[in-house]
Amino acid sequence: MGRGGGSHGGGGHSGGRSFGGRGGGFGGSPGRGRGPGFGGPPPGGPGWGGPRRRWGGPVFSGGGFGWPGPGRRGGFGCSAAIIVIIFILAFVPLFLNNGSVQESSEITVSFTERTAVTGTDTYSEWYLDELNFIDHDTDLTDGLKYFYSQTGIQPYVMLLDYNDSIWLDGKWSEDAAEKYLAQVYENTFSDNGHMIFAYFACENDSEDMDGMFYIYYGSAAYSIMDAEAETIFWSYFDMNYNNLDLSIAEFIGQTFEETADNIMHVGSSKNNTLIKAAVVFAVICAVVLIAGIVIARRASRKDAEDFNSHM
Repeated sequence: MGRGGGSHGGGGHSGGRSFGGRGGGFGGSPGRGRGPGFGGPPPGGPGWGGPRRRWGGPVFSGGGFGWPGPGRRGGFGCSAAIIVIIFILAFVPLFLNNGSVQESSEITVSFTERTAVTGTDTYSEWYLDELNFIDHDTDLTDGLKYFYSQTGIQPYVMLLDYNDSIWLDGKWSEDAAEKYLAQVYENTFSDNGHMIFAYFACENDSEDMDGMFYIYYGSAAYSIMDAEAETIFWSYFDMNYNNLDLSIAEFIGQTFEETADNIMHVGSSKNNTLIKAAVVFAVICAVVLIAGIVIARRASRKDAEDFNSHM
């Protein structure tokens, strides 16, 4: 993944990436394997994890569970506390996941502070669709415009028909693709605040999209689209690409929108929710612990009274 110089016309790029097809098109069988070239983070990224602990359950001495022998009132205070704690440990992670507190396990949350690019001249067009894949353009352009409003980088999407000067003897040529997009950038934009997101269709391609994806940047975009931001972008892209409930316009537009929210907000609000949930969890544990101690002391006093009454 190389980066070019800083003169007008861009020079930075990210690609090319193939994602193995969208599973036979919309309505086809969901074959969701990643194609070669994907460099995103491996599954099992940030999130709740670590070693799992197996609870063996409370241990009771002096008889079976509920045996009401002298010197023990079933040990119910401590056992109740343990049971409640087990319940909380089982419940809170489910609450966090169902509440979407954490990002998808494959999506990095950005903690890098970025300042939006300024001075970008708005180009009148937002995409070029030589493949007729875009049915409802607002599904795409809403996400592109949102990305622009947050980052100051105006994206331009190009869905390009098969070109044998890019696919040399049927093989993808990154050099040819980069030269092609460099020329497009030079001829289309007047500043360095744009990025081209291109899809190069392979021969006999379809809405499966088995070709190659490629990003070409203007030099001003480097302050935003650093290595972390690129990883976040391609991770969202991979996730949305494999969601066959989304149209092509929707999954591309959604990828840009989600990326902007992530990379332009240091520690997303989801992390703040995570912190709040952790505090609530700690308070509940403390309450349960105190309640267990109180119950245990009361049981001990009662046991002592019972013992003295038999003396």
